[in-house]
Amino acid sequence: MSAQVIIVGGGPVGLSLALGLAHHGVRSITLEREPEPTTESRALVIWPRSLEVLADWGAFEPLRAAGTWRSKIEMWYAQTGEPLLQADFSMLSDVLARPGALLLPQSDTERVLRQLVAANALCELHAGYEATTLEQDSDGVIVTAHGPSGIERFRAPYAVGCDGAHGIVRHALGMTLEGATYRARAVLSDVTATGTPWTPPSPRVSFIDGTFTLGIEYAPSRWRIVSLVAEDASDEQALDSQALAVRLERLFGEKRAWTVTWSSLFRIHRRHAQCFFEARVAIAGDAAHLNSPAGGQGMNAGIQDAANLAWKLAYALDERVDAPTLLESYNQERHEMIMGNVERFTDSITRYGTPAVRRFGPLPLRLVRRWFRGPGMQRKLCRAIGMLGGRYTKSPVIDSRHPLAGRRVDDLVLADGVRINQRRGGKAALLAVGALATATIPPLGATVLQIGAAPRHWLVKPPTVLVIRPDGCVAAVVEKPTKERVTAAWQKAFALSPQTL
Repeated sequence: MSAQVIIVGGGPVGLSLALGLAHHGVRSITLEREPEPTTESRALVIWPRSLEVLADWGAFEPLRAAGTWRSKIEMWYAQTGEPLLQADFSMLSDVLARPGALLLPQSDTERVLRQLVAANALCELHAGYEATTLEQDSDGVIVTAHGPSGIERFRAPYAVGCDGAHGIVRHALGMTLEGATYRARAVLSDVTATGTPWTPPSPRVSFIDGTFTLGIEYAPSRWRIVSLVAEDASDEQALDSQALAVRLERLFGEKRAWTVTWSSLFRIHRRHAQCFFEARVAIAGDAAHLNSPAGGQGMNAGIQDAANLAWKLAYALDERVDAPTLLESYNQERHEMIMGNVERFTDSITRYGTPAVRRFGPLPLRLVRRWFRGPGMQRKLCRAIGMLGGRYTKSPVIDSRHPLAGRRVDDLVLADGVRINQRRGGKAALLAVGALATATIPPLGATVLQIGAAPRHWLVKPPTVLVIRPDGCVAAVVEKPTKERVTAAWQKAFALSPQTL
């Protein structure tokens, strides 16, 4: 197969990118070191923004069938049974087609995505191939990998490193992960209940003697246990089976029969690479940024990297496109989103939440619940947790003069009852607000959608045209549109040469 993109790393981010490229008609080869999907649960939740992306690429229904759907997430205090925190995603049903989150261990996420990639004629997965070197020149990239038959070389116009924090791609570019490591340590354990079932509610938390322990049932009788480690405890003490038994007793109130399927002690990082794209090579996911697991946004941020990058690589293969400008926008946009949104959100929870719950127990969560109990604050909380916020303001392909530009477009219901994202199907579109003369819309080959009036928070008055990118981001807001102004906005959004339209 003649690949147009080589993907190094076949975890959730790399596999998602392969599906995203295929959605835009781009052939890819994915090189994955491990012959089989991981058996470790690792990332447990897929948030609404990532689910939107995966739905565009045909992956939502298979993933949902494998996981547990939650339209509302409540955290319960194990010692009293009281609810401490609630996020009700149904509050966003007006702007979100699927208001909820999916609980699914990463092992199952990888398994499903591998099946989808294997069934796609534009994707080729080489499992059991460990990439060892990467070189690039003015025409493309060469990746050398050690596979079952020995050393093989792969060449393509572009390559993307989705090979994690210790992969070879970022190192080949000469970049490091810069940032900070928190003092806090945490133990993650996956346990399977045996004997009497461990009854919900889930998630549940325990606060005893300055410790914090969280339990999440991510599948029937399968629980993820997360516990902050005391500063004076050794690594061996933290991982001891007796320590886990104490955590379980605190969460469930009595001794339980259980088996451990996975356990890990780790330090929490907040780090990112200096650049996410260089010449013909990009990095995404953990290869580009490491975030605190607080909030469960790490894998999701990587999938959203893939959403931003997939269509840009597809367009960059077209000679009519200013590829360097378009691909530099990936670097600038994702840097801004990771540092300004993901890092800020996870850092706040880790930096301030961890000491607070250690010192005051459930009190901080009670205060948070009280603060976010109103409908308006619930919407803000769900948008933050669901990764629906944030804005690109520094991109060379976004006209950021209007406050709506650079944001995810709300998935509104159109006049015919179909939502915006369903109608455009993961492709670029023009959204007309109000009645427009036919001559106003240039023949750009894009889906044209129309609504009578926009939500008040859009700050848009008809007639107006929105340029919507394949990743669902508003690239431009054209007020009092003319054919020439809409054409110019489209050219900027996709880095097209003026003479091509």
